[in-house]
Amino acid sequence: MICLVSPGIASAEIQITSSKKTYSYGDYLSIIISVSEVTGDNAIMHIIDSDGVKSTAIPIQIKNAVTTITSPNSFDVSIFKEGEYQIEIEYAGQKGTTMFELVDSGNTVMPLASNVVVPEWTRGTISDYTFLKFLADSSTISLQGGTVLENTKIPSWYKTNGLWWADKKISDAEFVNGLQYLLDERIIS
Repeated sequence: MICLVSPGIASAEIQITSSKKTYSYGDYLSIIISVSEVTGDNAIMHIIDSDGVKSTAIPIQIKNAVTTITSPNSFDVSIFKEGEYQIEIEYAGQKGTTMFELVDSGNTVMPLASNVVVPEWTRGTISDYTFLKFLADSSTISLQGGTVLENTKIPSWYKTNGLWWADKKISDAEFVNGLQYLLDERIIS
């Protein structure tokens, strides 16, 4: 992806590269920031949507000439709409930008907060009922009859899949499809 560097008084130059030109819901934003001089200052990043709405400032620590950052959460339909986005980063008086597009490819995507809810469920802090209700309320899974009973039990061995998902060893689709299969086959009762 090409980036723009604006001329300025400071001598440090900045280049920004996005790992993809097009992202889908469920993907994690990954960018590479290259600077000609490490000044010890933080870079400040903004994400700007197609309507020109700018995110709050996101500080990024620059310790090396090349810094790769990956978002902690994937693109979620409840936060990001489809369209063109611009990443703007300011560092040492210089600004750099790059563009990407966000599209809905029909991917199965775990809902926002899953990175907290799934580990809590695997530890037993959250009940099977609460976990399934969380996924059903976000339309991630579909329930026969449309409701979850409070005494619903997920086989304990399936929590291993939750741990694998939390460790990014299996995808959102693999985790959800397995759970949906257990529901469809009435293995979850």
